[in-house]
Amino acid sequence: MSAAGDATGTLRSAAGGATGPPKVAGDAVAVSRRPMAVLFGAYALASGAALLFPQRPSNWLLLLPLHLMAAALAFWAASGVPGRVGNHHAMVRDWYPLLLIPALYAELPLLNQAVHGGRYFDALVQGWEQTLFGMQPSQAFAAAVPALPVSEVLHAGYLSYYPIIYVPPLVLYLRGRRDAFREALFGVMLTYFVHYLVFIYFPVQGPWYVFPPPNHELARGPLYQLTHFVLTAGASQGAAFPSSHVAIATIQTALAWRHLRGAFPIIAPAALALGLGAVYGGYHYAIDVVAGCLVGLALFAVARPLRDRLMRGHRR
Repeated sequence: MSAAGDATGTLRSAAGGATGPPKVAGDAVAVSRRPMAVLFGAYALASGAALLFPQRPSNWLLLLPLHLMAAALAFWAASGVPGRVGNHHAMVRDWYPLLLIPALYAELPLLNQAVHGGRYFDALVQGWEQTLFGMQPSQAFAAAVPALPVSEVLHAGYLSYYPIIYVPPLVLYLRGRRDAFREALFGVMLTYFVHYLVFIYFPVQGPWYVFPPPNHELARGPLYQLTHFVLTAGASQGAAFPSSHVAIATIQTALAWRHLRGAFPIIAPAALALGLGAVYGGYHYAIDVVAGCLVGLALFAVARPLRDRLMRGHRR
């Protein structure tokens, strides 16, 4: 058996005990956390580099040290901090990436404006859209099917993004399947970080900022209104291409097939409705959705080998 196989077997045995991992598993738990720490540290540096551009925000002297400190802490944790810690500290080490998603998402407009000064690449993406589809589906879809029930179902699908992020990892965690949880976490955060770097260095606003929304009878729908409320309160400008919503839904669907087979029949239709709803509601270009799905599948394919490689490198 390979070293990666030994490590994976040890980790899965450690995660399965009802009373927690045996003491000898402490080092294995630390190794299992290392890939996420390395990934987080690398993202903190790559995203923080945007603050070195001339059009950086006035508070860059606060933001840049925060990025550097986050990277330093992550790499320090990756260097071999013992895995046997108190329950509360262990939970923080496992959950901090998912809990920081809202903050990392919120800073994207500051970072992409630092790089491009408020320039967005929508015209280029709209050209790709026109070439690929012969029209602008984000404008044509709802106009072709202006039915309130259809709108509400697809907006429910779009809003399912939020439970899709957090519920599958939480189920794995509560079941004590900690290595499966960390593997899924690594895949999800790899997907987020790849998209966030694209949003920083190639920002696209998306049709929600560029075109008027559907404003006929569809606007009466409560889920339509809730979606617009959520986006008005928390959308980050420049974070459209590829669609991270679709990519996360795609990789969570694939991870459910691997780790939570019973949840797959729930997540897969929700992911499909999410992608359709993103275009129907005019929140994303259709090419955002296509690209997000393809990137999500590609990152699912590379996440496990990359994680295994980072764990093997720590053991040498």
